[in-house]
Order: sequence, then structure tokens, then C-alpha cells
Amino acid sequence: MKFDTSMKGLHTLFKPYQAKLLEWIWELNGNDTVGVKSNRAHKYLHNTPEKKSRASVIIFLDNMVEEGVLTYELKTGKGGYHRVYYPKMNRKQFSQYVVDTITNKLREVFPDG
Repeated sequence: MKFDTSMKGLHTLFKPYQAKLLEWIWELNGNDTVGVKSNRAHKYLHNTPEKKSRASVIIFLDNMVEEGVLTYELKTGKGGYHRVYYPKMNRKQFSQYVVDTITNKLREVFPDG
């Protein structure tokens, strides 16, 4: 994630397609737990102005796993194992995570502030 103060909303942290994907995943998981494969995420974006390559989608989803925003489980399927992504935190928890992360980093950079 990169913090861009010239943008608004999730676009402050993410490219438009990335923000759209996260919002969609959170929306899908509003009441139930719904896993998303990279192919489904890619198809979702394909009908939007933010369409990207499947590789870009996979890289973003994997980055969100590394950040702790998403988690995944391996499922068997055609061609081997595939990751099915789930939110590890909801929108509200993510908001708090971002605030805490940025605040802690600022305290580290400016300990006398």
C-alpha cells in the first residue's frame, strides 16, 4: 500500500482496480463467507473500466494476503491447486488497521513529535 494524499477514499491507498476488487470482496462477504478465485475476480473487473490482466489481479490478491487483509485456502481443481481468497478483516477492521499502521509509522519516524 502507498499513501497518496491527493486521492480520496480507498484510492488514497490503492489503484482504482484494486480498490474496486477489495470493495467487491467485502460486499460479497457481508452476510456469508464467500471465497473468490482469481479467475472470478478477473472476470468481475473485465466488465468495468478498471479491467486488468489476470496476472495483475493475482499479484494484488497475493499482496493483500501478505499485508494480512485477505487470507486464502488451497482447493483442488482443474490443473491442480488454486487459491480461494477470503477477507481476513472487514471494511471497518481494515480502516482501523490502516490508521494504526500509519500512526505507528509516523511515531517511529517522528519520535519527538
